[in-house]
Formats: sequence, structure tokens, C-alpha cells
Amino acid sequence: MRVATSTAYSQGVSSMNTQNFKLNKTLMQLSTGKRIVTPSDDPAGAAKVLGLNQAKSRTEQFQKNIDTLKSSLQIEETALSGIVDTLQRVRELSIQANNDTYDAAQRAAIGLEVQEHFEAIAGFANTTNGNGEFLFGGFSNRDVPFENVAGVINYNGDQGQQFLQISATRQVASGDNGFDTFMNVRGSFNGDTLTPSGATPPMSVFAIVKELEVAMSTNAGVTPPNTVQETFHETMSRTIGNIDIALGKIADAQSAIGSRLNAIESQENVNEDYMVQLSSTLSDTQDLDYTEAISRLEQQQIGLQASQQTFTKIQGLSLFNFI
Repeated sequence: MRVATSTAYSQGVSSMNTQNFKLNKTLMQLSTGKRIVTPSDDPAGAAKVLGLNQAKSRTEQFQKNIDTLKSSLQIEETALSGIVDTLQRVRELSIQANNDTYDAAQRAAIGLEVQEHFEAIAGFANTTNGNGEFLFGGFSNRDVPFENVAGVINYNGDQGQQFLQISATRQVASGDNGFDTFMNVRGSFNGDTLTPSGATPPMSVFAIVKELEVAMSTNAGVTPPNTVQETFHETMSRTIGNIDIALGKIADAQSAIGSRLNAIESQENVNEDYMVQLSSTLSDTQDLDYTEAISRLEQQQIGLQASQQTFTKIQGLSLFNFI
């Protein structure tokens, strides 16, 4: 069969292009360190790599959420610890002031210190995290949750609680709203009549401390024995009891924070182990075997050189060269 000169040229060029394509593909694999450069290299493997990368990306985001949670909860724990220390000092002052040996000047001085502690507790309650978000504002974490209006603390937040995802099936609260933590101290008693349901109207942590401050100024000069002094002692006893209830409520919040920190630390370790497994599987699926690739590269270089040399000789096989 006669082969036309154009056909020989075409086959030669096609052979060189094929060898050059294979060589470039191997060079790309070597430069990237990946066996699968395009999905066509291994469709099943490419789909597996895509799924593994997505799982890895999600887990990395879970780990970032855990870091955010740790920071937020640790800051909240510090704020609550500050409030506990302050309330314990206020309790000590309450016990001191309830002693009949204290005179008006001493009780007035205690009242001034209690006022400072009142402001300190409000400051702790308005603590922000590293992003400038108020920890105890609920969902309204961009607005100041506690506002002092003429000595009365108003809560401007809501009763929401934000959660962050730490695994595909697990969420953890990143904080506690101020209403549940400070404004709704169940079991406290302000001396008023009971509600129609027979329950005692709850007080806030701030109102409990404020009641002590007011008692120090309005009853500072009373001397026993008289009805006013008895009322004063009743107020002090009630205030001490309310402080104990408030301390218990905040201790519960601290305990919940500790449980969350333990939970996220455990999940963080699980996520780290999962990331190691993902990376190992990803490496087995897409990483290049350099020894095999370099050997293949040398063979392809030889193949390309052979194609080029063959094409050069074919160029000389024309009858016109002999006319």
C-alpha cells in the first residue's frame, strides 16, 4: 500500500504531539506533587478527593469554632469569677453592718464601698469578647446589655443563647444571656407581697446589692432597741440570704461553662484525630509516587526523542530529493 507523503508527515507530527502531551502531563504531576491533576486522570479518585477536601474544610471550620468558643467561655468564666468575688465581699460587708456596734459613720462608709461594688458588677456584666460582642446580651450582642438609669440596672438584651457548631452533629452554647444569669434570681425575696400564684417575685443581682446600699444610707444611724432597728436587721438578713442565692445561681453558670469547656476539648481531640485520618486518606488517593513518575518521565523523554528523530528521517523520504 502506498503511503502519501502528507500522511507520513501527519502521523509523525501526531506521534510527537502525543509524546509531548504525556511528557508535559508528567512534568505537571512532578511540579504539583499530585497524581490527579485533572478529573480525567482518575474520575473516581477525583470525586473521592473532592469529598475528602470538603470534609477537611468542614472540620477545619469546626476547629476554628472551638477556638472561638474557648476564648468566649474563658472570658465569661473570668467575668463571673469577678462577680463572685465581688458578691462575697458584699456579703462580708452585710454581716459586718448587721452588727449593732457599728455606728452611722461606719455604715455610711460601708454603703460607699457597696456602691463601688455595685458599679463593678455592672461592669463585669457588660464584658465583651475579642470581637467586641457583649457576652451577656443574648442575640443582641452588639448593644450594651446593662444600663444604669438613676441607680437602677435595666437589661436591654434578650433571652437568646447563641450556639456554635463543633462537629457535624454537635452544637455548644457560646455564652449565657444576662436575663437568666443576673436578672432572674429565683428564690430571692424583696420583702414585697407574694404574687397571685404564691411565688416570690425574683430580684436581680443588681437589685440585691442596691438594697444593701440603700439600707446602709437610710438606716445608718439607728440605735437599738426600736422598731426601725428590727426592720434594719430583717433587711440585712434578707439581703444576706439573697446574696447567697445569687452566688449559687452564678456558681451554676460557672459549672455549666466548665462542662462546655470539657465537652469542646474532648471534641477538639476527636476532630484532630479525624483530620489526621482525612489527610492520610487524601495523601494515599492523590499524592504522586515520585520514583514511578521520574522513571516514566525518562521513558517519555526517550519516546519523544525517538519520534523527533523518526520524523527527521521521514522528511528525507521524498522522490523530489532524487530528481
